[in-house]
Amino acid sequence: MDIRRVFISAALMAFFVSFNSSAQAGSLSEPPGIADGPGIWMNIWSHPPVNETEEYCLNLNRHGVRNVFVQTSRSNTEAIRNPDRLGKLIETCHRYKIRVIAWSFSMLDNPEADAQKMVDAAQFRTPRGDKFDSIAANMEKDLSAWKVEKYSRYLRDKLGKDYPLVAVVFSPLNKAPQVARTPWKMLDQYYDVIAPMNYWNSKYADYKAYDYTRDTVKKVRELIGRPDAEIHVIGDGMKTHSKEIHDFMRACRDNGVTSASLYPFHQVTDEQYDCLARYTDYFPVNARFSLAAFKELRKQGEFVAVKDPSSSVSRNEFYSIISRKLTGAEISDSNALANFVRNFGLDPAYSAASGNDVIGHKEALDVIARAVDLKSRAKKIGTPIDPHNPGQLARRARTRADKWFVPSARAAVVSHNGTASHDRLNYLEAARIILSADSALR
Repeated sequence: MDIRRVFISAALMAFFVSFNSSAQAGSLSEPPGIADGPGIWMNIWSHPPVNETEEYCLNLNRHGVRNVFVQTSRSNTEAIRNPDRLGKLIETCHRYKIRVIAWSFSMLDNPEADAQKMVDAAQFRTPRGDKFDSIAANMEKDLSAWKVEKYSRYLRDKLGKDYPLVAVVFSPLNKAPQVARTPWKMLDQYYDVIAPMNYWNSKYADYKAYDYTRDTVKKVRELIGRPDAEIHVIGDGMKTHSKEIHDFMRACRDNGVTSASLYPFHQVTDEQYDCLARYTDYFPVNARFSLAAFKELRKQGEFVAVKDPSSSVSRNEFYSIISRKLTGAEISDSNALANFVRNFGLDPAYSAASGNDVIGHKEALDVIARAVDLKSRAKKIGTPIDPHNPGQLARRARTRADKWFVPSARAAVVSHNGTASHDRLNYLEAARIILSADSALR
């Protein structure tokens, strides 16, 4: 075993832990509002009684639920329905580290009056001073652009530019006439998260949970017009069962969704809770950080041509970014890039011919470990990394014949049709890995 390689990998893992811990207080910490983890939706008539709240929240915690979307009003009700129950629910959820998001069904007959109810929810305080973590504006009856904008602008003006807002609208696949009028780009201007109601059960057509979810996510990104939009998918929990819920979560995973939830038929069933308990089989625990990293790298000029963040990253793309961060120079020629990668020992088996192949998780982490070690050695001897002259930084690494056949911990990913798929790094995961090591590569 290569002891030095093991040491580098261990050091890098320690660095990742340190970076991610410090990032919690920085610009790339988990965004406010929706938490990483599954969510459930609750209507006005489903608020648990005060004396049952503890047991209710304990059950949520037991099944890994991290977001509860609670209806606080409708257009024809007061702004805060059941304040005593809501106060107890918010405080108890927060004790279990569960975030609580207020939502309201807004008819938009009077956009500003409807918006004020949401503002009242955001300003609601429990006896102990707790508050909702975010609000979710549910717009599904009248999606006239001027009404949506008047409503949304009122929310943003009253709550401020940093308050986390979620827009809840029908999936663009829904055939209801008003859905075609949804002003997607306008929603993107006012809201931090777009949450399509992804209800595949229909009396008009036989939709499959996986296909409907996949197509919803792709269409929402297309209509918004940017790949780094945050999408929270609301799954169909209306009399749905285990297989389709797992298919729903698989589709979310395969298409780079950062979080998801279920809208139940009155109450979440035990079977559905058990499905949500398997949420981390499909979603990484730091999914929202990965999206934040992807956004940050795009700001830095990387991945600007990417249209689908769930698509696979090629070796050339990954190695090019690492080389730029190490040297500050652009190595655009594929042969020159291959020479740089080999000469500095980042990957002795790399060749220009394999540059268009996709990169896997293990390979990416190995390369990052070697890159961090290379930068550390360069700093220690006080020399810049010259892409054309390795000098003292040249490293001869042993080429292993089985290099490309060593499976990583995440290599055995199962696709939605039950067949094993190769370990592939997508843009969200690549961004997280690269940005986590960013300061060490400078």
